[in-house]
Parts: sequence; structure tokens; C-alpha cells
Amino acid sequence: MLSWHEAAILLAASTSSSNYTPTAPGGLFVGIMCYRARRSQVGGWLLFFYWQLYSGVLLTALFFSINLQSYIPENFDSHTKYLLFIISTVPAIILVLIQVGIGTLLLCVRTWDLLKLLRWLIAAEIALACLSTAIDASYFPDNVALNFLTIIPQSLWLAYLFRSKRVKHVFKSHDWEIAVNSIYPPELKAVT
Repeated sequence: MLSWHEAAILLAASTSSSNYTPTAPGGLFVGIMCYRARRSQVGGWLLFFYWQLYSGVLLTALFFSINLQSYIPENFDSHTKYLLFIISTVPAIILVLIQVGIGTLLLCVRTWDLLKLLRWLIAAEIALACLSTAIDASYFPDNVALNFLTIIPQSLWLAYLFRSKRVKHVFKSHDWEIAVNSIYPPELKAVT
């Protein structure tokens, strides 16, 4: 199944034949909003993570509905090929839905244990994308490159969730209000 990254690229490619892509203003808007919210607990890169998580589930639902015919066994030349297709797509869809649920719950309760669970889910998504790459290499070679649009970004998000100071302050030590001033010093306003 397509991740939000794959879907965004396909959507941009399919909606414009020129160098202008209609998603650029939306991406710029989201980037500005995440930057402006950088002093908030869920701001900056963490807000961008949540934006991609929720937009990803919407795009997954959109592409699932567009490609619904792909999930019908009669569209495959063998039962084995159909099962391999299901193995390479359905678990990823289920993981995205679980990630959204855990991510939403994490926003509400902000516990370290739920963050660790979210990390495991992202690691599982990366592992499934690697398995999908192996299946696709043999049976669906046109889809191999698309798997890397899941593996690479999700690996970066996983690294972020392990290394981010914000993530540790918000979900582990619960002292973001104090730490924010050392991470993002308040701007001094000129006195006139």
C-alpha cells in the first residue's frame, strides 16, 4: 500500500504536467505553521510528524479506494501472486491505522510507554516495507522503488523520535515549558 510520501508524489505527478505542482503551496503552508508552532509542546518537527501521520492515513484511504480493484483475486493470474500482493500491502495499511490510533492517544496522555510503542510500530512498518521490497522485486518489479519512499522517510522519523530533545521533554520528563526557553530562546523585542 502507498505511504503518504508515495501518494503525494503520485498525486503531484498526476495533477500537473508542468513544473508547477499544486501541492507546493500546501507544503509551504504546513512548513510555516510547524515553524511558527516550534515553541509549543507539539510544534516544529513533532507537529510535522503528526501532520504527515494524519495526511498519510487520508491519502492511504484515498488510494485504497481508487485501487480497490487491485484487491480482487480474479485480477491476478495466480492465487500465489494474489497472496503475495496481500502480504505486501494489507499489513502496511493496518499498521498505518494502528499508528494513527496510538499517535492520537499519545497526544492525549503523553506517556513514554506509548511513545515506545509508536516507535515499535514505525520499526515494524520499515520491516514490512523491506519485506514488500523483496516480494516486489520478484513479482511486482514496478513497485520496488515506491517501497523506498516508505523506508527512507520512516527511518528518518524513527531516528527523530529517538534523538529529539523535544520528544524527551514532552513525553518523558514532561518539562517542555521549562526546556523550551533553552532550546528556543525568546525573541527580544526592541524597545522604542
